[in-house]
Amino acid sequence: MKVIYKNDGINSWIILNREDKLNALDMESWAELRDSLRKADEDSSIAIVITGKGRAFSAGDDIYAMEGLSSADEAEKFFNTLYSAVEALIEVKKPVIALVNGLAYGGGCEILLLSDIVVSSEDAVFSISEGKLGLIPPMACAIGYKALGRKITRLLFTAEAINAMEAKEIGLVDYVVPKEKLMEQLNAVIKMISQLDQDAVRSMKSWTRLDLKMIEKAVKELSILCLTSSAKDRMSDFIYKHAS
Repeated sequence: MKVIYKNDGINSWIILNREDKLNALDMESWAELRDSLRKADEDSSIAIVITGKGRAFSAGDDIYAMEGLSSADEAEKFFNTLYSAVEALIEVKKPVIALVNGLAYGGGCEILLLSDIVVSSEDAVFSISEGKLGLIPPMACAIGYKALGRKITRLLFTAEAINAMEAKEIGLVDYVVPKEKLMEQLNAVIKMISQLDQDAVRSMKSWTRLDLKMIEKAVKELSILCLTSSAKDRMSDFIYKHAS
């Protein structure tokens, strides 16, 4: 399984499980993430926790998988699956906590924009680097400016990597703790949530739900860009460099 779902009686855990690929998200991963979110939304948990296995939260979309898309139909299928996971993430009725245990790049970083609370280890690194590949980060483009203002454009237009404290300063992250304190901080957040009236929590969740329309448009544009010669060349170059 590329995504693990489990319920510990308090939280629903969704664990990205491609440790050897830095939890990069291929089509199967996006589908399993979607299905796990739907399960978590129906179980008895207070909150949904998304994290990654190993040293990464997620390196984002699997570049090898995207580079291999050879037709409009293949691209549409891949990105429709991605969008279905994003839709599930936005429509869940419980708070979503991202527990960032390591690097969060590209789509992995964008998941944080769709989460309600982000708890990060102090050694985590963040980057939105799709521009290097001739692509766009759809969630960051569609709702990033509304969420973070001009601070998000720095990440979009430089593709630079920032550390956890910088991510907190711009509002991408809420809590930064040493890696060994991640669970302690998570439990503190869960305790605060559990002390609230849960009907009120669900109501607040519905009022703060993001508009999917702009994200859907951006995902469609990404599916087109993915097939351009420029993007193909840049993705192939990335793969060649990392295979060397």
